[in-house]
Amino acid sequence: MAAPQNFRSAFNGFNREDVVRYLEYINAKHQEQVNELNAEAEQLRQQLSHLQALPLRDPEADTRLAAVTEERDALRAQLEKLQSPAPEAEEAAAPADSSDALDAYRWADRIERNARERAELVYHQASAVLSEAIARVDATTAEITAKADDAMSQLTQLQMAVSASKQALQDASSLMNTIRPNF
Repeated sequence: MAAPQNFRSAFNGFNREDVVRYLEYINAKHQEQVNELNAEAEQLRQQLSHLQALPLRDPEADTRLAAVTEERDALRAQLEKLQSPAPEAEEAAAPADSSDALDAYRWADRIERNARERAELVYHQASAVLSEAIARVDATTAEITAKADDAMSQLTQLQMAVSASKQALQDASSLMNTIRPNF
């Protein structure tokens, strides 16, 4: 995060416009991170929908899928809770008509520090949720692939058995034709 942190000096402190621009920059960066995480979450939801639409269904996998879906919903609720306005923001109201620039600077610094800490917390929690979701999707994909391979193997064996039976019946028919008495 390379932001312009050079505040021009002003009478009794820093230039207010510089501080406001910097706070707007920090807010925009935080919103950008939240939007990226939401986009990643949507992409994972689409992958999950695609995997749920696969024709091979296993009762155990359905049970696990339901559990994972419940956990995802709980994590989504936590994420929404984290994205809601923080109570600290209400407490951090600007000093009322303070002529003390140092108090205003401290207030702005506290707001910025709280925003950074909160953004960092949201980032780490969202990253953990996404990593866990990716791991579960990968595990489910591997399991489905293994079951599909097993089913294909069994179908191939069945097809070979049917072909062998057909050949045996054709051989028996031709043998019957050869031993048929000529009347």
